[in-house]
Amino acid sequence: MKAWRQPSPYGELTVVLSDDGLHEISLPGDDQPEITATRPDRAVARQLDDWFAGRRHAFDVELDLSEIEGFRREVLETLVHEVPWGEVVSYGELAGLAGRPRAARAVGSAMRNNRIPFVIPCHRVVAAGHKIGGYGGGRNAVALKRELLEREGVSTLR
Repeated sequence: MKAWRQPSPYGELTVVLSDDGLHEISLPGDDQPEITATRPDRAVARQLDDWFAGRRHAFDVELDLSEIEGFRREVLETLVHEVPWGEVVSYGELAGLAGRPRAARAVGSAMRNNRIPFVIPCHRVVAAGHKIGGYGGGRNAVALKRELLEREGVSTLR
């Protein structure tokens, strides 16, 4: 495992990379994993910096989802591939895209437990009626979600 602290506009992140890919990004206010800091992976660190600066709208990194199984993994993969920058989807809509239209609560659970925010853009998943909904992004989480969506041009949420 490779791990480092990386500054962001939202505070210092902890980034963990396994041999299989990006494993975790912990936000300020989350339980930060204990790490022995290593030198950052240049490609991953650069893509995060570019995304935060608005120069990148999608990531090109391998994801380590090896510990995630079943529908939860399907939901995360569907979100990455089907909901691009500047778009939002409700929990129910994402459940439908992942093949289980009645599983909105399971989608909510998958979003709540997403350990790779930004790259797996759980901030783009909103409540029914396109209300902002919740966000597991540490302190001031809903304000962070709103800020992330606004920087993507989504500002009509209640």
